[in-house]
Amino acid sequence: MDTYHKMLVKMHESAGGRESVDVDFVEIAKREGYFPSIDEISSYLVSESWVTESRPNVLRLTHWGIAEVRKTQAGTDAEESSLSSEKAKLAALAAGLGNLIDGLDEKNVSDSIKKVIQAGAEIVAVAERIKL
Repeated sequence: MDTYHKMLVKMHESAGGRESVDVDFVEIAKREGYFPSIDEISSYLVSESWVTESRPNVLRLTHWGIAEVRKTQAGTDAEESSLSSEKAKLAALAAGLGNLIDGLDEKNVSDSIKKVIQAGAEIVAVAERIKL
């Protein structure tokens, strides 16, 4: 999440999710460590029509700002859900690989090694998806 969206979400939390509630943007910027960039951030939020400025450094969320927060939060939830799913797949594949290794048999070592290599390739594929 970029700085602008992060600050918009923090404003949303501070305003209790309601429009037309005055929010002290200085307090939020200081707390989040963005005070040196407060003018740039607030100007951007105003230019996107996500907030209005009722007084200097006192901002109010707009309908569009609330919609943007919801969109941002939905995207974050989807990413977290995807990561959890991929981690579960990775754990299951790793357990399966362990079972294949435990079951290596001298009689069918060639077939068993092929299965180990295939399982390893699947693990790498899932790990690459997580990395991205």
